[in-house]
Amino acid sequence: MPESQIAVNIVAWHSLAYLPAFFESLNAQTVPLRVTVVDNASTDGSGAWIAGNHPHIGMLRNMRNYGFARAHNQAILLALNSWRDADLSHRYIVVCNPDIELDAACLERMFTFMESHPEADACAPKLLRAHLEFIDVDNKETVRTNVIDATGISFSRALRTYDRGAGEEDKKQYDELQDVFGASGALGMYRASSVQKASVDQQFYDEDFFAYQEDVDAAWRMRHLGMRTVYLPQAVAWHHRRAQSKNKIGWMEAWKLRRAKPTFINYLSSRNHVWVLVKNLTLKEFWHCALWLLLYEFAKFCASLISFSSLKGYFAALTGLPLMLRKRKRYLKDIVEPFRNQSAWFN
Repeated sequence: MPESQIAVNIVAWHSLAYLPAFFESLNAQTVPLRVTVVDNASTDGSGAWIAGNHPHIGMLRNMRNYGFARAHNQAILLALNSWRDADLSHRYIVVCNPDIELDAACLERMFTFMESHPEADACAPKLLRAHLEFIDVDNKETVRTNVIDATGISFSRALRTYDRGAGEEDKKQYDELQDVFGASGALGMYRASSVQKASVDQQFYDEDFFAYQEDVDAAWRMRHLGMRTVYLPQAVAWHHRRAQSKNKIGWMEAWKLRRAKPTFINYLSSRNHVWVLVKNLTLKEFWHCALWLLLYEFAKFCASLISFSSLKGYFAALTGLPLMLRKRKRYLKDIVEPFRNQSAWFN
């Protein structure tokens, strides 16, 4: 396999606690990798640790925290520019969190699948959950669990985003190869030619989102382009998820889960959820799920009235509405309309 056929892009922000185990798992991969770290102005020593322990790794240090979306776009552009004269249909971009630990065969299995399935535009692995257990003040170890973190992104009938299988014990109930709506932003492999095609103004992830729901926005755009994301259960990794999610749950439990999240995550999640719908939801899709969507959004908004961070997110979404409507107009014209005769992506 030619060198640098796979670009692994990592965005670090106060990630020092996870970096040693992450790089240990990355070094154990059985395929050649081109690794780029974008450090979003970490103050915990993440950048210095990478420079000191992995000086061969390409690293871009931002002067401030630009968020998940912009930082990954920076790394994506670096990869695409390095492959300017290559066949991008056989080059792959891996979007990866630093709080991931990879099974030794994970990336090779994803790469082999993508090479043998040219109709696939992205590949989602089986993510299981992990957590750090402190032995003493200076020593910690990773506990890898058998609890599912994600087997791809899914939507409920009300268009509530959730990680498929999240919180369930892995009993091989998701061990079938199948198409999914999208890959989790924590870890996914994308065909470089598909990333280039799905990017708008050189942005695969919408930088106005900053973080959270940008992977849903990108996945929806890819689906409107007729692109496929395939879940590959043989590719396994573990994720130290800090913003917990669960599989299909009731509205009240979803609200309780949201209340338990940090305020800034609640703010971004509420704002970006509205923006995802404004940008991507077509009239055909709306009529398909209108009743469930309106009931859910009404209940969600009522619940936000006693959550200042969520309410603040709604006001921010309203403020940014003119910008999102302009993006929607261009998006519908350039991306959705050419594929308007395709059937809806949900059942």
